[in-house]
Amino acid sequence: MIHTLFDNDRIFILGHRGCSQSFPENTMASFADCAANPAVDGVELDVHLCRSGEVVVCHDSSLMRTAGLDVRVEDLTYDELKDVDVGSFKDSVFADQRVPLLEDLFTTFGSRFVYDIELKVDKFRIGRRLCAAVWDLIQKHSLEGNVMVSSFNPFALRRFNRVCWYSVPTADIFDRVSVPRLLRNGQGHLISGSSYLKPQMDCASVEFFKEKELPIIVWTVNTEEDASSLLDIEGVRGLIGNDPHILAKVLKSKKSKFSC
Repeated sequence: MIHTLFDNDRIFILGHRGCSQSFPENTMASFADCAANPAVDGVELDVHLCRSGEVVVCHDSSLMRTAGLDVRVEDLTYDELKDVDVGSFKDSVFADQRVPLLEDLFTTFGSRFVYDIELKVDKFRIGRRLCAAVWDLIQKHSLEGNVMVSSFNPFALRRFNRVCWYSVPTADIFDRVSVPRLLRNGQGHLISGSSYLKPQMDCASVEFFKEKELPIIVWTVNTEEDASSLLDIEGVRGLIGNDPHILAKVLKSKKSKFSC
């Protein structure tokens, strides 16, 4: 199924965990920077289910890298998470940044963004509660037309597809290192039934992708040269980067040349 987000020739520019080049990743400050640029379509973000059942926005399963705390997000309640400083690891000026709820993001930015929500579920687990909670929030905020959902875990993605009745676009994420060899060319799609492909940048030039009829959104693209090359590949419908402003600039330049 090709969803309405991909109905036309639109190319999506998404900030990787917000504008993580300049701001602490997956924080409201990082997302707000993306919102300030009309040429940035949206954000890619990561979600976990904390112990008290809320969907929280953070990448790692542990808080060690971003907060210096050797604890798992899933083992903490939101009351225990909400005061943790996850900004100072980037710079002390961001000491006020906290782990946001997915609901905070939806309430603050609403339909301003296209959201690429990555489900963080351990290998071979299904993440039933996380899938259900994310879908409930999407429906609560009437953002079905603004959301894509992705995961490295094709079993979790298959579960999400069944929960939402395949009503939003989904993608298997893959690269050359962190996924099993059998899934390194996007074969997770055969398990999940996903509707677009999400390769890491190093995979994206492979001839394999040009032969696919599914849309392609590439992560993480961080230079003008890479962005320009990828936009020339048929089927590429989006770029995700740590500095989405650079990607937006390249896309604008490409469009200007084409219109001339």
